[in-house]
Amino acid sequence: MILPYIIKSAMALALLYACIIPLLEKETFHRLNRILILGCLIMSFAIPLVHFTGGTNPTVDMVRQAVQLPEVLIDGDAKEQSVWSWADIMTCIYIIGVVAIFTMTVVQTVRLTRQLRQCEHITDNRGNTVVLTDCATSPFCLFHYIVMSRDDYANNRSYILTHEQEHIRLGHSIDLVVLQAATIIQWFNPFVWLIGKNLKAIHEFEVDEAVLNKGIDATQYQKFLVIKAVGNRLQPFANNLNKESLKRRIIMMNQKKSNRWMMLKALFVIPVATLAVSVFANGTDVSNMAKETTPTAAALSTTNMQTQKSDKKIFRVVEEMPKFKGGDAKLMELLMMNMKYPESAIKAKQQGRAIVGFVVRKDGTVSDVYIEKSTGYDVLDNEAMRVVKSMPAWEPGKQKGKPVNVKYFVPITFSQK
Repeated sequence: MILPYIIKSAMALALLYACIIPLLEKETFHRLNRILILGCLIMSFAIPLVHFTGGTNPTVDMVRQAVQLPEVLIDGDAKEQSVWSWADIMTCIYIIGVVAIFTMTVVQTVRLTRQLRQCEHITDNRGNTVVLTDCATSPFCLFHYIVMSRDDYANNRSYILTHEQEHIRLGHSIDLVVLQAATIIQWFNPFVWLIGKNLKAIHEFEVDEAVLNKGIDATQYQKFLVIKAVGNRLQPFANNLNKESLKRRIIMMNQKKSNRWMMLKALFVIPVATLAVSVFANGTDVSNMAKETTPTAAALSTTNMQTQKSDKKIFRVVEEMPKFKGGDAKLMELLMMNMKYPESAIKAKQQGRAIVGFVVRKDGTVSDVYIEKSTGYDVLDNEAMRVVKSMPAWEPGKQKGKPVNVKYFVPITFSQK
């Protein structure tokens, strides 16, 4: 299901942002900060996809190996299933949000493209395309396009081209496309919007530093920024001069360079990322698995029943596993035809997944039926056991060519969804 993954991803992003970004936010390591922010975004989507196990559990492994059949799904009365669960409602809201943000992005991008096609295009000294608009708009760049008004091109060409060319050289447009994709996916997460604000500010810090390193007078450049801190953005993912972070930019330009030893604070990302993986990775919770699949005392005594007489030994895995006459499809048909969803369970909206354990004897008969994993409701467990007990004889399992007693499991899910 997509919702648990998205929630884990959002929580991982919140943890990474809250622990890492404040450490270097006021430092002048703009490129390092940029890498950290993009790393947080990428890690937040990757961490929930990580699979790991906390250890081995032979009993669990045996049970999982022994479940040979596809899941048997028993549906309740469809008339009793009309109410949506909270998970369904939340998933629907999430999808609506994704579609809305994606649609807005596409509409704004198409509108911008149409507007720019009607403008005059010229080439600058670096091979970028300069788009001149008739309206007064704040200059911005997108990939190799630099957009500015004709008035700016006539009066402020030097500052604007130098500024926007640095955005292009540093590849900031790629960052913003990645950011927009993350924003669409995690539109509900306030931390993705905070990260977007920080990333765009860092882009400006990085460009301002590069512009001043070219010998442009800092005072004149800052005056230019104040004058040009007007205008509206034309689309969602473009670098442009704006007043949102102007104060921070001027402060950062006048700030003393941070000591390089302060970069060691970035190493804090290692324990934080490790913590995020341990908390939000899609690991195998061995303790829960053990809880779900560990048999009862009676089941264990049956499962491990081995006597000195080899004819009473019960195997878990053999060279030739037992087979239902007619195959798995026939067995599933038999179970689904004979299984009845109890009326009391339907009315109480009881549902769950049971794993029924049983022994296929060397003569093919079914015995020692029990619940390996309960649905949590006796009425459902009893129905699952009733049908399994009524199964006809199987083709017995064989070890070294001889029929033997084999432990077998079948998963049965009662669902009203």
